[in-house]
Amino acid sequence: MSKRQRLMDQDWGISSSSEDTSSDEEEEKPALPPSGLFQLPFEILSNIFVLSCNPQLPVACRFFYNHLYYAPNTTKLAFLLYRAHQNPQQALEDGIKFAFFDMDLLTRFDRLIQNVSLKDKKIPARLFLEEPKSTLEERDNIILALLERGASPNRPKGFPLIKSAQLGRLDQVKRLISFGADPAIRNNMALRVCAARNNREMVNYFLDELKVKPDSETLKACVQKNLWEMIQVLVDHGAVPDMSTIDFT
Repeated sequence: MSKRQRLMDQDWGISSSSEDTSSDEEEEKPALPPSGLFQLPFEILSNIFVLSCNPQLPVACRFFYNHLYYAPNTTKLAFLLYRAHQNPQQALEDGIKFAFFDMDLLTRFDRLIQNVSLKDKKIPARLFLEEPKSTLEERDNIILALLERGASPNRPKGFPLIKSAQLGRLDQVKRLISFGADPAIRNNMALRVCAARNNREMVNYFLDELKVKPDSETLKACVQKNLWEMIQVLVDHGAVPDMSTIDFT
C-alpha cells in the first residue's frame, strides 16, 4: 500500500493490517484479458442484438452503446421484425413505441406493408413533449404521419390535445382537431390548461372557433391565479361561477 493510500485510510478511520503497512506498494493484480464479446465485429454484434430481442442491450455498457445505440436502421428494422415474428404490421405497432423510431423507419415499413393501418392506435406520449427541442420538427412529422395512417388523436384520455394546449402549441392543436380530436375531452381540460396559462390566442380558438363552453372549473383555475381578464373572457362566453369558485375570490 502506498503512503498516500495509508494517509487517506487514516482520514476515514480505516485501520490497515501489519501486512499492508510492511510495504509501500501493493502488488498489482494482473489485468484480465478483455471479454471476447468486446472483440466481435459489428456484423456479429448486430446479429446478437437482433436475435436477443432485448431493447436494453444497447445500453448495457459503453461498448454496446457505441456499437448498437446508433446502429443503422436496417439493423433496427431487422430487430423489430424478428421480435414480432416477421409480422410487419405488428413490428410497426411495436416499433413506434421506441425512441429510435423515425420517419426513415416508417418509410421502410410503408414499403413492406401495402396498406399501413394504425387505426385507433395510441401515438407515443414522448412525441408531444417539449424537450428535446432539437427533435421537435422530426417528432411533429412523425405525429402527422401516424395520424394520416389512422392513429388516434384522442388516446390516451385526451393526452395529445391536452399536452399540446398546455405547451401553447396551437399549430399542433389545430392539426389534432383536423384529425378528429375532441376539443371538450376530459371535461374541457384542454381549454382549462391554456386558460390557466393565460394563453389568450389558444383560449379564443377553443371558445370562438370550436365553440367549447367554459365551465366553473376553468373559472376556478383562473381565479386561483388572479387572471381577471381571462375570467371576464370566460364569463362573456357563458361560464357561470359556482359557490366553490366564489370562495376563491
